[in-house]
Parts: sequence; C-alpha cells; structure tokens
Amino acid sequence: MVAPALTNRRAGTAAAAVLALAFLVLMVVTGALPRQRQFVKFEAKGVMQLAPERISAVALRSGEHGTVFLRTPDGGWARDGGAPLDSAVAKRLSLAVQYMNTSEPVRVMQPAEFQGTNPHEYGLDHPQLSIALFADNRPILAAHFGGRNADGYLQYVTVDGRRELFLLSRFVGEEWNAVAKATLQP
Repeated sequence: MVAPALTNRRAGTAAAAVLALAFLVLMVVTGALPRQRQFVKFEAKGVMQLAPERISAVALRSGEHGTVFLRTPDGGWARDGGAPLDSAVAKRLSLAVQYMNTSEPVRVMQPAEFQGTNPHEYGLDHPQLSIALFADNRPILAAHFGGRNADGYLQYVTVDGRRELFLLSRFVGEEWNAVAKATLQP
C-alpha cells in the first residue's frame, strides 16, 4: 500500500514539473509574459501631459522677482546665465516639474461653479507664484498658484488657456515655493 501511494505522488510531482516546463517553453516561444493584474499601469493625470524629462526650461515668478532655469545636458538644472543650481534645489525643481505631470487635481471646478466670484477669494488676484514650462523653446504650460482652500490641504491653481479652476494638493505648490525661496532674491 505504501509503494503505490509513493509512486502516485512521484508521478504527480513529475507531471506538475513537466507542465511548468511546458508553460515556460510556451512563454519563450511566444514572447509573452503573463499579465500581472495587480500592477496598475501609470497614467499621467496632472495638469501637464508632457513627460517631465522633456521640459527644457522653467520660468518662475513670485511677486516682482523672477528667474529662468535651463535643463543641463546631464539632466540637472542651471540658471539662465549658466550657473548650476545647488543639487538639493535642482532635485526640488525636478520634483516640482514632475508633480505637474503626475499629481492629479483633487477637484476641477468648471467655470459655472465660480462664475461671478472674485478671484481674491481664491488668492488668484495676485498669485503667490507663477510658473511657465517650456520644451524646445515652445511653451507647454503656464500656471498660477493662489491661496489654499478652507482646510489648508489644497491650493487653487489656474492654467493659461484653460477655463477650469484646479484644486491641487498643497505639496505641489510647496515644492515650487521651496524652489522660489531658495533662488529668488527678496
């Protein structure tokens, strides 16, 4: 009795091994990998659809002070005059650009929702910060950061050429403000 059970177990193990090997051979021949449904395909849902690494220049303005940054051949950033940015500031600038591509607005207000209101209510009569992003000397996006919403977690943003009013997570504007604070003269 022990011998047939042991033989059946070995036969089952051998059959499973042959099936697994056949599956691997089939994958190699067809070139197909099994689809992993637990992985979510990334989709850029920010206000900028262009890949962040394609941005070659950034114009930043806060109040009366402004500056321009140019991407260097190594992927870093330098001031318009050629002076390289401190590596910590360059990382923050790259992250801020990336957020414009990846950070989906928490809410998009249609013009009918804010029609007749004063831009002052959103802090947009005098934006705290304005940015313009360029790729190959072509303007890609210009955005203006206003005040925060009542709970302080979201920030009002307008984008030139679009009629909506966006509510972005405050960390997007905080990254831009950190770059401005580190680079703009008071």
